[in-house]
Amino acid sequence: MPTGGAAAADSCRVSRRVELRLTPEERRLAVSLAGRWSDLLYVPGPGLAPSLEPGLYRSSFVIILAAGSAVRITSALFTAFGDTLCRLRLETVEPSRPEMFGSFFDPSRRGIVYTMALEHREAGGRRAPDDPEWRYEGSSLEPRLAEVVSVRLLRERVSASAGGEPAEWVADRGLVLTGAGGEQSLLLAGAELAEHALFLPSLGFYRALVDPTAPAWPGATTRELLGYGGWEEPLEIRLELEAP
Repeated sequence: MPTGGAAAADSCRVSRRVELRLTPEERRLAVSLAGRWSDLLYVPGPGLAPSLEPGLYRSSFVIILAAGSAVRITSALFTAFGDTLCRLRLETVEPSRPEMFGSFFDPSRRGIVYTMALEHREAGGRRAPDDPEWRYEGSSLEPRLAEVVSVRLLRERVSASAGGEPAEWVADRGLVLTGAGGEQSLLLAGAELAEHALFLPSLGFYRALVDPTAPAWPGATTRELLGYGGWEEPLEIRLELEAP
């Protein structure tokens, strides 16, 4: 179970059962994601596209809806059972300084990162991200996500042993997005850093989280995909998909 970012996690009263669900406002925002998107933005920087996990992106994401509103997707972290649990976080934002963001719809827009390198100081310490792991280099996702026809909530229900005692939690971990062509993508909360969520343009190994008939892959079990691979005590996970 990842523990990084615990110091910055929201405080959660320790109990033997924890509920980590979207708020009513967050559920409303999740529903609003079904429809036309104008853009899907990310914050470029280290770790955006880790080479050891192809097809996965870690960042703070901003969805620009066709109506002009913007929804930011990150993770909410909570300390419980001596570790860090998480759920997805959705919030409205006012997009500003769009040149700072990279775009999944227009990969030529790679955003700007800050640097202390001498050659960039005259430009205010900013430059385009030149490291492939700092930017999106795939094809445009506009054909996949310009029209989202379905949004489903991915909820985990976990029964575990923590410190030798029973523990349970429910967490709204992700959103499964289906485009007009039937392709599925996934936004998933992670416990590493509150400012980041995970984005899978194509499900790949993560299909096991939404399809119980998907083939199992070594090192990519449900426990590991959800970040519980290091949980040393007994742990049982049940996954549900429902409308937000």
